[in-house]
Amino acid sequence: MNWNPDEHYKSTAVAADYDANRFSSIPGQVFNFLEKRLVAKCFSLLPEGGTIADAPCGTGRLAEALLDAGYRVHGFDISRAMLGVAQQRLASHGENFTCEVANLKECPPSGPICDGALCARVLMHFPLEQQVQFLTGVAGLSRSVVVINQSLDSGYQRFRRRLKRWMGNQPSARFPITDENIGLLLKRSGLREVRRHRLLPFISEAVYIVARKVDVPDHG
Repeated sequence: MNWNPDEHYKSTAVAADYDANRFSSIPGQVFNFLEKRLVAKCFSLLPEGGTIADAPCGTGRLAEALLDAGYRVHGFDISRAMLGVAQQRLASHGENFTCEVANLKECPPSGPICDGALCARVLMHFPLEQQVQFLTGVAGLSRSVVVINQSLDSGYQRFRRRLKRWMGNQPSARFPITDENIGLLLKRSGLREVRRHRLLPFISEAVYIVARKVDVPDHG
């Protein structure tokens, strides 16, 4: 697949069809339900009422789960079109959801502005060096907890990807990550792993890692 993730999602048409293309089928609906529940669980270290940075926010699908769990969410995304969909979707949450267009990979924040941060469904689009750039920017938004999502690279998952290619399906991740590189990614982004979760490990590559900034003590 020859495409530029920094430009692809800026399309109004892509933004409008994003959720329908991925989550309208029965398997997609099941995955959506389980992922939203798991993401909310990952932030159980934060008290309700705290503010979470969602970067990239996309169409607000995961921000919705955090808002429903009692958090405030500030979304960041490179795509104004995706944020437009998110604003429509989350309008009923009023001022508990805010957002802005931003490129955290190139213009990281000057200091933390949120209690926690979510970085989901983006890192696997970039090689490791750019993952470090992006995650460092996201971590800079948070005072403590950072939750990331990646696609795990293991012998079993490599077999699954070969099988999908043989069946004519496009692999879901361009740059899946090994356990060794997860450690490197977190360390270079100023984070340390607290715990991790797998979602449907036999049929999904997804791994969700709860991390803390290295200068923040772990109390739970």
